[in-house]
Amino acid sequence: MKMDEKKANKSDRSVKSEQKSVTKSVTNTPNNTPDVKTDGSLDGIKKEDKRLSVDPEEGHFLETGGKQEFMLVNTTENPLAVKIKCSNNAQYRVLPVYLTIEKSQISTLSVTRLPGPAKNDKLVAAYCPMVDGVKDPKEAITKYEATGKKCQIIRIMLKVVNAEDFAVPDPSREAVS
Repeated sequence: MKMDEKKANKSDRSVKSEQKSVTKSVTNTPNNTPDVKTDGSLDGIKKEDKRLSVDPEEGHFLETGGKQEFMLVNTTENPLAVKIKCSNNAQYRVLPVYLTIEKSQISTLSVTRLPGPAKNDKLVAAYCPMVDGVKDPKEAITKYEATGKKCQIIRIMLKVVNAEDFAVPDPSREAVS
């Protein structure tokens, strides 16, 4: 058997095992309904069923630094408390760290990279529903986790690229057909 055929067979096996694990994770309850709550709460939420979305899904920065903004979109009918964590606080500044996003609203997250060596990093947005009567997102997250529940997370990759990859094409230099 050639090396390419071995890789193809191994790839087929891994795809089949992934399909089995996906099938197992989408099992139904005894009355044949999916085991996911759809009332807007985050209890029992599956990873694929995110209630907070981010645009763009990853950030690109130069070694010399830069700034990028991300849109956080709350797709639920409940306000969400969000905490942003970064894998490299020496190179990145994030504003705000804690925020509340009202139901079906958008909030902006500003990320600034300071000049420094190229290294890919990540942001993690941990989020949970706002606790009744609490207005402060930091307090809401603390109270939510005190009940034994964990916040859901979204990862945002922060990649360092070179200037040629980062450059925006100049429309005046494009060829006209």
